[in-house]
Amino acid sequence: MLAEERRKQILIRLSREGQVLSAELIKEFGVSEDTIRRDLKDLSDAGLLKKVHGGAMANTTVPYEYEARQNLNIKAKSAIAQRAVSLIRDRMLVFVDGGTTSAQIAAHIPPNLSVKFVTYSLATATALAAVPNAEIIMLGGTIVPDLLIAMGPELIEQSKRFRPDLAVVGVHGLTPSDGGTVESYEDAIVKRRFIENSAEVAVLAGSEKLGFVASYVVIDVDEISYLISDADPERLKPFADSGITVWPV
Repeated sequence: MLAEERRKQILIRLSREGQVLSAELIKEFGVSEDTIRRDLKDLSDAGLLKKVHGGAMANTTVPYEYEARQNLNIKAKSAIAQRAVSLIRDRMLVFVDGGTTSAQIAAHIPPNLSVKFVTYSLATATALAAVPNAEIIMLGGTIVPDLLIAMGPELIEQSKRFRPDLAVVGVHGLTPSDGGTVESYEDAIVKRRFIENSAEVAVLAGSEKLGFVASYVVIDVDEISYLISDADPERLKPFADSGITVWPV
């Protein structure tokens, strides 16, 4: 196999799994350790992956800051949010996180639906406040300007008191092996608390999130009730095969 084709296959695997191990690549391609090391180095130098000890991880093009993310892939985010709204029923208690896709939910809620929402996101709370018949519980804490969310020990303590019917959660990265991951440690703690306490969990993940592993795990794949994504069916198949409900948009 030519180096160009081998490197293409490495990137395809990264897009599906989020990470590759050098030992597995050596065995799969029947080449030397030095060859794989050069492949990963050249791909890393080209900005196509991130080298780590023993292999490589996928890069992400998703910015960290809320403001930089909010207008990216807006059409897909709206479609994903609209599908998530179909899970919401009258008189539910729904947790909505601080993701930019989650914030799109407000635009699709029927005006006659009476729902109570709990969130720690300024942007999400503001959007939901315009929805008729919606009650919004805004959790308090110290504002994180980059993410437009409240954080702190008091918020984590507040989160213990809720038992939502549904948690709507966005992630920074999602792979079959590592599940849903985010870049903020405190954000991961709060999301994790609501995931554990909710009857069902809907994960909203744009196609750009699949195949990337962020720093902190918030949910394993088998804990996901619904995965809603605009990714193509081939990339979603490993998640569907795990037994969760996958809704492409």
